[in-house]
Amino acid sequence: MTHRGDELRHAATDWIMTQHDRSTGGFRFSPVSPVSLLGSCCATLATEILGTLSQWPATQVDALVVYLRRHQKADGWFEDPCLKAHPDANLDQNYLQAHTTFLATMALDALGARADIPLHFLHPWQDDEKLYQWIDRLDWTNPWRESNWVEWIGYWLLAHYDVERDRLPLTEEQFPPGFRGLLRWLRDHQDSQTGFWGNPPLSGSTRLLHQMAGAYHHYVFFYATGQPIGSLEHIVDNTLALQQQDGLFTPSRPGGAPCEDLDAVDILANMHRLTDYRRTDIESALQHALDALLENQRRDGAFLFRSGVTYGAHLRDGLRAVLRMSRPPAVRGRLRVMRSLFRSPIQHYGGCISMPFSLHRGDMFSQWFRPLAIALAAVALGRERSPVWWDFGFRRQITQGWWPDSMCLELQQPSRGVR
Repeated sequence: MTHRGDELRHAATDWIMTQHDRSTGGFRFSPVSPVSLLGSCCATLATEILGTLSQWPATQVDALVVYLRRHQKADGWFEDPCLKAHPDANLDQNYLQAHTTFLATMALDALGARADIPLHFLHPWQDDEKLYQWIDRLDWTNPWRESNWVEWIGYWLLAHYDVERDRLPLTEEQFPPGFRGLLRWLRDHQDSQTGFWGNPPLSGSTRLLHQMAGAYHHYVFFYATGQPIGSLEHIVDNTLALQQQDGLFTPSRPGGAPCEDLDAVDILANMHRLTDYRRTDIESALQHALDALLENQRRDGAFLFRSGVTYGAHLRDGLRAVLRMSRPPAVRGRLRVMRSLFRSPIQHYGGCISMPFSLHRGDMFSQWFRPLAIALAAVALGRERSPVWWDFGFRRQITQGWWPDSMCLELQQPSRGVR
């Protein structure tokens, strides 16, 4: 089992290095995209979870730190010139800037460095009541999108005060300014019927998917503080309900997707430790997901955004998208989709035209999220049951990629013990 893990992580690391650009010190996001801050951050975080970051020469690390820092502005935000909001996308420039800053601050930490400039923009959120009200004004009909803001701000607040896994669980007396307001909003607005947050104007599995993908960004702060999470049984039921026949978690099509699959696996892996409810079902779901995730890796080491993509499937999905466009301004949208049917299945990260990637050839986001999901499923199942194992490089900060210590979870369920 360890042998298979070594094969996976070394092949994945080798593919990451094929995207390295020695002249800049950065990485491409994909073989068909330019060197970018996004690609460089994802490459760093992917190499960290693969446990091979220590293999990078000091000169390469130093050059990459210089490259990352070069993208920071005077107000503390990081900006990737390749991430420009598209008019038809639902992600604006403020969102993309915050997303980039989140990745850059994590990547610098993984490299043993910090941003050159303090995060001055954080100051207005370092007030409990102001942050509570700010979160409350977000558009919670889109919890998948808006929950990212909660995760980013919570991460920055904790990182600003050097809160890491060796300082946990975090007691209320240790909460940094603003964090108490964030956690209070989450406690006040969790839906007791689903265990999730938000009220998207959707139905069925699509509604559940958007709520689940949003909730994933929130639970980390409960784990870190030992605050009890409500509606554990509903969380388990609703997340399990999203698993498809292929073992992955995209109800609208087969093959999964990095975000959706990681979100569901992370939730199930942690619920497996917090509750005995449907324990066998959770284990079966994680095993099924793990098998599918392992099949996602190509022979050259790349992980794919979506498994099993063929030109026929690309054509079918595109025609379905055209048929769904029944109202104006659907004419322009129909033409755009129809044109894409005669090209290879190229997508653009966040809808940004300057950040293309091929569904057939791998991308850095998948190269990070796919192994992370594999690691979470494997560690939840245990070394004896998982078909793959390596020395997982989980994050030391409270954010995506952190595996909670048992002591944190024990505070939530003191009567049952935590695995």
